[in-house]
Amino acid sequence: MNKILVLLDGSKWSHKAAKHAKMLAEKKGDTEIVLFSVIDREEIRSTAFYYCKQNNSCNIIKDYEEKIQRDIRHDINEEISEILLRFNKEGIKCSSRLAVGLREEEILKEVNSEDYLYIVMGAFGKKSNVKTGTLAGIVAKDIEIPMIIIH
Repeated sequence: MNKILVLLDGSKWSHKAAKHAKMLAEKKGDTEIVLFSVIDREEIRSTAFYYCKQNNSCNIIKDYEEKIQRDIRHDINEEISEILLRFNKEGIKCSSRLAVGLREEEILKEVNSEDYLYIVMGAFGKKSNVKTGTLAGIVAKDIEIPMIIIH
């Protein structure tokens, strides 16, 4: 069975990537889509630090980090569940994976853990001022699998 890895970050661009992967899976046949998200530890730390500085309460930074991670995990699980349900209803084999760590490292681990046909991702991340091209460039230099970046 072929497998297509879709990188999800909650952006409309990653949702477009999931739709494109669905179209590829339908055309290829006998293909599973793997939805993959990363809870980035560095992003959590910097956000928690920002909150603690704003509220003058850096003594509870760990509490901020835990709450942020819970909230992100909840949002990701909701997003993935919605896509899984829709794809499975349409007869597309689909599964999901969630990792916690440094985004680039976790993506590379996942890419190397399976025999993926393609990696599909959105052109922009959740933050409109951050281009996914930065992430794609970092990941692309260490893989041999074709990457499809959806605009």
